[in-house]
Amino acid sequence: MRAMFDAGRLLVISPHLDDGALGCGVLLTAAVSARVVTVYTGMPAGKPVLTKWDRDCGFDDSHAAMRARLAEDARAMAILGAEAEHLPFLDSQYAPLPGRERLAKALARTIDAYMPDVVALPLGLHHCDHERVREAALLLLPHRPRLLWLGYEDELYRYRAGVLQRVLGRLARRRIHATPIECAGRGDPRRKRLAIQAYASQLRAIGINTPGAGIEAPERYWWLDTGRIASGGDMPGSADED
Repeated sequence: MRAMFDAGRLLVISPHLDDGALGCGVLLTAAVSARVVTVYTGMPAGKPVLTKWDRDCGFDDSHAAMRARLAEDARAMAILGAEAEHLPFLDSQYAPLPGRERLAKALARTIDAYMPDVVALPLGLHHCDHERVREAALLLLPHRPRLLWLGYEDELYRYRAGVLQRVLGRLARRRIHATPIECAGRGDPRRKRLAIQAYASQLRAIGINTPGAGIEAPERYWWLDTGRIASGGDMPGSADED
């Protein structure tokens, strides 16, 4: 048996502009209704700065970088058929990260306003920005038990040796069960490829120069649950193994 779910009304929590599409692009096209809330979309106040990442992406300063990234995100979300919501927090290249409680309050407002069936959060593999978003979202998990909570594997960090196992181990020690789970609906990989290409500045820095390269592997999701998992009957849905 394998656990299955229906994407239904889907909310994807994305640390940066592109993470949601990279990790959940196919899933977004399978949902009845989809929204991506991106956490770190704030523009540094005052005089523009130039970070190494922004320079590698081809920008002259942080303001130009954020304006371009927001435009890229709008194009990508239009391709995926998803609504976009942007939270005004700064990522770690611009300022110290906000506390997880502050992020959790902002995410709670989004969840309660949108009323999704499914919430997909990053597992937080390797990057401190992603880890902080994961920790903020997990603060909400016990308080909204009627939602289906998914952890998605952060692209491209999931290919680093041992990172997935370390995160799953940490979740287990906190008594958060992580069960592999698949979407019962069919998404559109072609639309995901087109959406990822919209993030041209980010692909340049990541090193993905060929359209579709590095993003063809199937998306993988983990059902996150704080209760007892005893059998397939306790899961959102199940199907026979092929």
